[in-house]
Amino acid sequence: MKFPLPFHRSAAAGFLICALALALPAALSAKQNEKEKDKDKDKTEADEEISDSVADADNDRAQDRFSRETPELAAAWSPILETARRSTARLMREGKPIAFATSVNANGWLVSKASELQDSKGKTLTHLTAQFPGGITLPLTITDTHPRHDLALLKVEASGLTPVEFDASITPAPGSYVAAAGPERLPVAIGVVSVAPRNMDESRKGFLGISLEKKEGGLHIKEVGTASAASEAGLLKDDVLLSINGQSMESVADFIKKIASHKPYDSIKVMIRRGQEDKEITATLRRRDENHSGLMEDVRNMMSGALSRTRTGFPTALQTDMVLQPSECGGPIIDLNGHVIGLNIARSGRIECFAIPSTTLIHLLKKVETGKFARPELDELREEVKNAETLLDRVRKDTERLKNQLQDAEGK
Repeated sequence: MKFPLPFHRSAAAGFLICALALALPAALSAKQNEKEKDKDKDKTEADEEISDSVADADNDRAQDRFSRETPELAAAWSPILETARRSTARLMREGKPIAFATSVNANGWLVSKASELQDSKGKTLTHLTAQFPGGITLPLTITDTHPRHDLALLKVEASGLTPVEFDASITPAPGSYVAAAGPERLPVAIGVVSVAPRNMDESRKGFLGISLEKKEGGLHIKEVGTASAASEAGLLKDDVLLSINGQSMESVADFIKKIASHKPYDSIKVMIRRGQEDKEITATLRRRDENHSGLMEDVRNMMSGALSRTRTGFPTALQTDMVLQPSECGGPIIDLNGHVIGLNIARSGRIECFAIPSTTLIHLLKKVETGKFARPELDELREEVKNAETLLDRVRKDTERLKNQLQDAEGK
């Protein structure tokens, strides 16, 4: 049966309407389901983000709990530091803190780090003031400096200061907890002793002038410095080092430690093996030449923030892993029993600070009321001068003897 064309069109339209009527609710339902899924996904991601944040916060709190500088631990140091805190002042210039200073005498005498009280050209700064706990601020004058220790002796017109009591009876072993005192109630930094006190002034150590390497048969001389104590004594490349003053050397470190224990112009007995023959050679040590020394900077140290301008070469210093700013040097360093074991003198690296031990400070401050540091190192210098003059006299005599031998040989 055939239908007229209009009927076909109307039927098609009807079918289309019916199909849409059936499909539209399904499509809307599917779209609604997608929206619900997206909502659920967003909620899940948000929950995960919150969970991650909570976990991060928990981790941070856990790290804080185990940090050695938590508020609780810092507060625990507070009563231990109380006396030293009252002995500490903050040095100011034009409203800017530049260093700490430590009271060493009730009549207005303090010590601080000298190089922090100078400009970039080494000129002493003016218009300095000392700000004491409680807010009292007084002008100060610098009466003396000790360049080798980088110390400055300061004077304020005041009496009744609380002088620190440097304790020379104890030196904490490496690994011992220590803290840096400041004028405030809490410690400036907390850390541990890394290295026991040692001489860092290379110019005050004897220098032989050889480099060694450990090979089969012992320590072999790899290089002999030109015009060094070793070359003048007759040591040669490839000689095998057997002993120094009768003491055998097991490693290059043993050799360095042994030589460093001597002063310039000390004479030592060096036993070597040259080929199949053992020989004893006398060498007179010299000072380390400037070409053999220098500050080796670690890139990581240079990226860790400001370092002290004078940060090495101290005649004696103990090392800690505290993190101090250069402007926080000059104050006391305290052990767990409240003993003042020294004075923080430099930030040298990322986690490397130095302090002058109390034993050294006590000697330097014997004449504090005169406004001058004591100079015990002058006796050492006098002894060196005496040794150098003895060596020079011996060289002169040897020179005359050799000249005479030469003249006799030439028949003059």
